[in-house]
Amino acid sequence: MRAADIVALLNDPAPDPARLNAAVEACDRAYFNDLDAFVPDQVYDLLVERLRLRWPEAPALQAIGGARPRAERSEDGAAAGVADVEGGGDPHDDEGRVVHRVPMLSLGKCYDTQSFLQWLGERTSPLVASPKIDGAAVAIRYDASGLLIAAGSRGDGRRGDSVLHNVRRVPKVPAQLDVAALAGVGVSGVEVRGEVVLPLSAFAEVADLFANPRNVAAGVLKAKEEAGVPPERLAFFAYDLIGLPVEGEVGKADRLRALGFEPAAVERCRPDEAPAVFERWASARSELDYEIDGVVFRIDDLAEQRRLGSTAHHPRWAVAWKLQGDSGESRLIALEWSLSRTGTITPVAQVEPVELSGAMVSRATLHNLSTVERLGLRVGDRLSLTRRGGVIPHVEASLGGGSVACAPPATCPSCGEPTRVHETEGPSGTRTLRCGRPAACPAVLRGQLFHYTAALEIDGFGPKLLDALIEADLVHDAADLYQLRPETLQRLPRMGATLATRLCANVEARRKVTLPALLVSLGIDSLGKHAADLLATRWTLDELRQLSIAELAALHSLGSLTAARIVEGLHDAAPLLERLLKEIRIVEVERAGGQGGKLAGQQVVFTGKLERMGRRDAQQWVVRQGGVAGAAVTAETTMLVVGGDELAADPPSSKLARARRSLQAVGKPQILSEEAFFALVDAL
Repeated sequence: MRAADIVALLNDPAPDPARLNAAVEACDRAYFNDLDAFVPDQVYDLLVERLRLRWPEAPALQAIGGARPRAERSEDGAAAGVADVEGGGDPHDDEGRVVHRVPMLSLGKCYDTQSFLQWLGERTSPLVASPKIDGAAVAIRYDASGLLIAAGSRGDGRRGDSVLHNVRRVPKVPAQLDVAALAGVGVSGVEVRGEVVLPLSAFAEVADLFANPRNVAAGVLKAKEEAGVPPERLAFFAYDLIGLPVEGEVGKADRLRALGFEPAAVERCRPDEAPAVFERWASARSELDYEIDGVVFRIDDLAEQRRLGSTAHHPRWAVAWKLQGDSGESRLIALEWSLSRTGTITPVAQVEPVELSGAMVSRATLHNLSTVERLGLRVGDRLSLTRRGGVIPHVEASLGGGSVACAPPATCPSCGEPTRVHETEGPSGTRTLRCGRPAACPAVLRGQLFHYTAALEIDGFGPKLLDALIEADLVHDAADLYQLRPETLQRLPRMGATLATRLCANVEARRKVTLPALLVSLGIDSLGKHAADLLATRWTLDELRQLSIAELAALHSLGSLTAARIVEGLHDAAPLLERLLKEIRIVEVERAGGQGGKLAGQQVVFTGKLERMGRRDAQQWVVRQGGVAGAAVTAETTMLVVGGDELAADPPSSKLARARRSLQAVGKPQILSEEAFFALVDAL
């Protein structure tokens, strides 16, 4: 069943109840079994409501407990998991699936202040707010001794697939809980529930291969073999604890942290403060390193939770206030195919301008050929659009109505060579379209040169200048940039002596480069800043080029597929590297674990103007000290270093505001002035 068929049912004034029931069942199968939400949440909710009105006893409604909002199913609606429950022994059924000790229910939802107040009613109890993290829900089981014994996906709410083999590799999921922290645990052990996500910073490295971070996280968890992203790149945010006594939702988060987990942020508030809290989280959405689609409000008092109880499908003491304004509809005007520096040809939808989240959108990504084929796009189709994370315009579904099928181009839009289809390994089996001869394609070369100059911060080499250099046959790879001379550049149109001299000086200033910067500049698939920093603090370039896939895969947070891509990429880049090494000198970074390892285990983010050194130099210095230099405040950030007078700024910068909220909620990151930070490191 296609999204267009569902829309037709919704537009039918008297739809067949059996067809409505089949449509809901098809959506549920796709969402839970295939990890593919092929219609937007709002369309699904309308479909369920139409079925409820036409056939209240429909089997699909009985299976989901009524008009259950699909988007909230990943949240745990278990009733106040404070007391131990029966169910010790083997957590698996006869088919090897994980049986949930307490059903993983849905959450009720609201979309505005009025509907929130309707849920709130006359209640005056303090609330706790948490971001509604858009990930893959898992339940993780420990026995009475604290040993990790099982992990299951949500599944149908009662039992889910075992994902233990990959959950073991997710950071902040302990394999053994501290026995001292288990005071009060019953014989059935402990169950921790939460959301597994792929941070947006990690998703950026594979965004051309996958539709959204949630699908990647869910696919990686279920993969029997190494997927395109290793489980070490995922993150786990715990939100519920069953089997240990706690005092309120805030106490639950404190206990989860003491057990070694990263709890979802919690913020206590009065009921009348809830709208302001919601708006604050909505405003901070673009600063987060993970996707959220709302804010969950829970009554903090667990006794009150038990008194209120639950319906068949959601607890009465919690509600998900969904973010709005990120979705809309528009008409597909044309399909544009854009060539990347890797030779991949990416489809982009040109749509009639529509306002999403306060911004006018006229283009939306389709990611790859698989997406176009799955949606069956035709020019003139009505498209359902969202802004992923409130930022990236994305096509969620085609609602039909078009007439001319969108066929992929038979030739490269740049060089005219025949295109080829490439099957990508990974959890989704993605099909991508590529230029048949990327090594001879001018647009691919321009993309590679632009990436190289951007990675090494060589200013002045924009797309127009690079096109002119390629057309004049002056550059064939990045090494040729170092052979440019002012008198040669002056032959180009509109190129004066002053500009030509400055451009050559910019190139000369980058003859000394750090190894991480050089690795990133090569544009190798999966070799982004994270991997480059890890590699450069452990091996020299010569050592890296000799490593096997197995040796590289043994490095924490990489995995075999990433290692294979890096090894293959370094092999393919060998001719370019040989030419580059005649022009540049590599400044090696200090090895992790040596005398420069004072910041091992720390992830440091800088904001504001630094006095001691420039920000780029400071980030490289952090890496030499064995730490990780982040670009934005995320759940992994341990230190935010604030330069200048920014600590006293009102209003504060987005990084500082985000860090303060995180510090209040989860106790990190540590916020330091520049002077205090370097004094702290010097004292180590």
